[in-house]
Amino acid sequence: MYTIQQLAALAGTTTRTLRHYDTIGLLVPARDDNDYRRYTSSDAERLQLILLYRTLDVPLDQIRQLLDSTTFDRVEVLGEHIEALRQKASYYARLAETAEATLTSLKGGIPMEDKSLFKGLSYEEIQAHEAKHQEEVQERWGDSSAYETAQARASKRSKEDWERLNQKQIDLIAPLVELFRDGVSVQDERVQAIVKENHLFIDTHFYDCSIDMFSGLGQMYVSDERFTAFYDRYESGLASYYNEAIQFYCGNR
Repeated sequence: MYTIQQLAALAGTTTRTLRHYDTIGLLVPARDDNDYRRYTSSDAERLQLILLYRTLDVPLDQIRQLLDSTTFDRVEVLGEHIEALRQKASYYARLAETAEATLTSLKGGIPMEDKSLFKGLSYEEIQAHEAKHQEEVQERWGDSSAYETAQARASKRSKEDWERLNQKQIDLIAPLVELFRDGVSVQDERVQAIVKENHLFIDTHFYDCSIDMFSGLGQMYVSDERFTAFYDRYESGLASYYNEAIQFYCGNR
């Protein structure tokens, strides 16, 4: 038998995720006399399948059908998600092309316009990409006030607002890229000024971003390949550099 903490550690997931799965009836453990969750080996096997399907971006309700129904067409669903993976691969291939074009430009090749830095990340593509990961976002942060604030602010934005914020983000990243290329320490006041401005940008336009949350966001820049790809398109290693700068900033607040 496993406690919720033991199973989360074993599977490399979080207790928040396991509680969420319990709430929606996807992974419901037994309860002991003290009403604590107790997971069996069968529960661990089921969680393994759940996490496998999550890597394929299968929605949680479909995962429940896959695991609970003997009549569900698993071959058809797997075929659909193979295609989804191919689309995801195509998305990252476009990001790689953008990074390669940027590298060519930096080496004195074909110059890139600023808008080309976000090739593959147009307003429509950003919306579509975020929609694909909405369930994951809600699963991670759905019960937080920051999530509610971000959703409320996002719902009021027009296409022009999004494009303005995207341009502002480019403007904020650009000087950081130059300092990184010049080998400037993350503790340098110029780097820290940029980090502070980015912190205020997030806090003002997206959600109330505490120091702890900003620190966690920096860590995601190196732990989540999607964030890493976003920053490393400018310069390989930028995501790690930015995270280190954020951690120094947060540690001195």
